[in-house]
Amino acid sequence: MKNLRLLAIACSASFITVAFSRCSQSGKAETNASQANNVMLAHPLDPLDSTEIKLVKEILIKNKIFDKEHFFSFIKLNEPSKAEVLSFKPGQPFRREAIASIYHYKKNILSEVTLDLKNRKVLGIDTLDKMQPVGQFKADSVALNSTMIKNAEWVSALKKRGISIDSVIHHGNDASDLSMGPIGHREKIIAAHYKNKKHGRLPIMGLYAFVDLTDHKVLKIVDQGQGFSEPIDVNYFKEDSAIATIPDTKPLKITQPDGATFTIKGHEITWNNWKFRYGISNREGLIIYQASYKDNGKWRSVMYRGSMPEMVVNYGSPDILNASNNYFDVGTYRLAQDKARPMTPGVDAPENAVYLTTTLHDEQGKIKPFERAIAVYEEFDGPLWRHNEKGRKSTNLALKYFTTIGNYDYGFKWVFKQDGNIDVVTELNGIVHIRGVQRVNDLPGAPDDTYKGNYYGTLVSEHVEAVNHQHFFVYRMDMDVDGPINSVAEMNTVSVLEKELNPLKSTMVAQMTHLKNEKEAQRSNNIASARHWKIMNEQVQDKWGHHSSYMLMPSPGVKPFAMEGSSLMNRAGFLKNHLWITPLHEKEIYPAGEYPESKLKNAGLPTWTAANRNIENKDLVMWYVAGVTHIVRPEEWPIMTPHVVKFTLMPNGFFSQNPVVRMPKLKTAPKPIASAAGKNLAGGIAYDKSVQCATPVKGIN
Repeated sequence: MKNLRLLAIACSASFITVAFSRCSQSGKAETNASQANNVMLAHPLDPLDSTEIKLVKEILIKNKIFDKEHFFSFIKLNEPSKAEVLSFKPGQPFRREAIASIYHYKKNILSEVTLDLKNRKVLGIDTLDKMQPVGQFKADSVALNSTMIKNAEWVSALKKRGISIDSVIHHGNDASDLSMGPIGHREKIIAAHYKNKKHGRLPIMGLYAFVDLTDHKVLKIVDQGQGFSEPIDVNYFKEDSAIATIPDTKPLKITQPDGATFTIKGHEITWNNWKFRYGISNREGLIIYQASYKDNGKWRSVMYRGSMPEMVVNYGSPDILNASNNYFDVGTYRLAQDKARPMTPGVDAPENAVYLTTTLHDEQGKIKPFERAIAVYEEFDGPLWRHNEKGRKSTNLALKYFTTIGNYDYGFKWVFKQDGNIDVVTELNGIVHIRGVQRVNDLPGAPDDTYKGNYYGTLVSEHVEAVNHQHFFVYRMDMDVDGPINSVAEMNTVSVLEKELNPLKSTMVAQMTHLKNEKEAQRSNNIASARHWKIMNEQVQDKWGHHSSYMLMPSPGVKPFAMEGSSLMNRAGFLKNHLWITPLHEKEIYPAGEYPESKLKNAGLPTWTAANRNIENKDLVMWYVAGVTHIVRPEEWPIMTPHVVKFTLMPNGFFSQNPVVRMPKLKTAPKPIASAAGKNLAGGIAYDKSVQCATPVKGIN
């Protein structure tokens, strides 16, 4: 791995520590000179730094609120109100607060504590009755194994399969609304795994248990009497021993001899005609703040805050273990941000990337410095515009953040384009989820469960099935198109059905429907009508009378296959629609609610929008649900190549013409210019062998 030199900018408790590095053409570390002179900008939205996270724990211990019996669910910035942030001027003092979600493991008590970091005091404690924490704790494994070893029925069921209790450990899923114990208790649905690492990748199938972690009791054992349980080595992927099977290509280097175009000041990034802030939340991951586009010398707001506050992965096998595999990767696992997994330069991002650091924490509140956490880089994107033999290349600015959650790796990428577009890209990498089965090929007739002869996954090795599943990514975007007061409309392209208006049967129009309230704005994709949605400022128009707007160009419209009344849909009602629009309520961040492992139905978006609030000329939040249905291919084992999901925020009426090119103003009607055949004249191209009308285009490369 290339050596990296980090430039650290240390700051006080009200600042965040930022570092960045640049890999030079020769492979040696090189600090980006254009950014080395940047000074720190203190801002109310700066994420908590290591000093502040340590201070949170110190204050809690001093006030006897946190001790060795407690774990942290998360520690995050208590963001100031939007009004406070928008009125903030550099150099002004501002509040600096944190929220710590803490869990008393033995007493099963979850609390949220709000802290004033500047004055080092506790502002309030909210005890959350019968709610379950965010996070998975190391103590859970100890509790599960000690409970199962003592259960005679479980030990006997394993013994019937020729398996000793001493040869297994236990893992499982949160039972949530499938639970059998009292409301408020933490409960798991578990299976046994062989302790031997070679054999431990597959759960022992057909034998499961409901375990109350609060009372350390086995509530129910499900013994189906069958299921694959042999100890086999599935040759699971190991990155350190993986062998490349394709020849190396010649080196491809991306360099910027004159340095990067962007500048980074604290957590503010300015590039080309874009300016925005970024942050890392120990729950949500990467957040984009206050994105604005510079148009004719004026900064115009586009989005106040954008993030992915929930991600759900659900599996489609009928066994209880996989049926309970409904992973809320933000609300349950906080994106597994308890461990730093730095990016690999030249692999996760190109050679010209600048890497930024951040600070994570574990369940004890211990600091986890995260180097190379975010990659910032410019990338080539083909032509910005082109016609005939003329054109100009497009350069984008990308911010990328990776996290590894169990067997999957996810890349979250925001791409800012010169023409005002923003691509929001999610990359899926890693290793597919597997279970043990009886069959050794996918031919019909095996003793495994099927539906009309179809298996519930794809065989990727003998006795190893990759289970059918889906991924859903919920993005929350507080849009501020030319200011915070916006409205929303849906666009559908339709054929004209009236014969008198469409005699040649070829006419089509784009119909715009204004969405007036939350229920009207619960919408799904429709590829057939090229459906998209516009967030618009009805007080601002372009020169042609169009409202200043940004439209959401959707990804493929994936819907859940889990049915109404399933555990998934009881807790993830937001998956029923691809689009939701809500008036801004700054506490409404998480679409499945604050703590989705609690036994709550329809928490979050379904409950909030039941009020059917008005959304005309309001400060609006746009929620978009992107997804992937993953029916695994054999070629995705032992590790998959990336899947990509993308949607785009695109200006529509925000500009009066293409913002990246213009024609010179017409003074008089152009006169024909005689030319020799095939020769360029004053920047024009001879389209005719003898005469052309040429209007030179100046200043375009």
